[in-house]
Amino acid sequence: MRNELTELEQCVLGVIWRDGPMTAYQIAALFSSSLSPYWSGSAGAIYPVVARLRRRGLVKAAPRAWNGKRRMLLSASERGREVLREWIAPPLPPEAGAPSYDPVRTRLFFIDVLPPDQRAEVIDEAERVVRERLADVQKQRREDLASGNTSEALGGLGAIYELQARLRWLRVVREQITQRD
Repeated sequence: MRNELTELEQCVLGVIWRDGPMTAYQIAALFSSSLSPYWSGSAGAIYPVVARLRRRGLVKAAPRAWNGKRRMLLSASERGREVLREWIAPPLPPEAGAPSYDPVRTRLFFIDVLPPDQRAEVIDEAERVVRERLADVQKQRREDLASGNTSEALGGLGAIYELQARLRWLRVVREQITQRD
């Protein structure tokens, strides 16, 4: 089933395994609070994923009273845990080694449409937003370490290294654009 599920479906399955039992609403809230804009926490994304995982028998649901209403608490089935282990284990797909989504890099492909003074402003702004996000991720990682959430802290460390590398790259971009202009 490795290639049959999307990365989002696999990630939702992983969250249910790690943090469950939980409701689809709690899953959506968790994705919405993520420091990464990559994952959508919208109900339009999460609820259909949960429904597909349930239909495939990867997630089971148990009705529970919740704030005066009936909610379904989701947990990973044994088959779901098997699929999760298969997804995490080697071999990783080639796209796992691909560069991360980077809206700054995408914009820089077209930076020559701007006059030289605005090009420098773009780099200033890019460095500012990356530094802010880096500070957010570092703070979250400290909180994860303090609470013993080591898997989240490891993921946060990867994000920290990526953002630090992006800042180094932006310094080189600035140098090259300045020399060229």
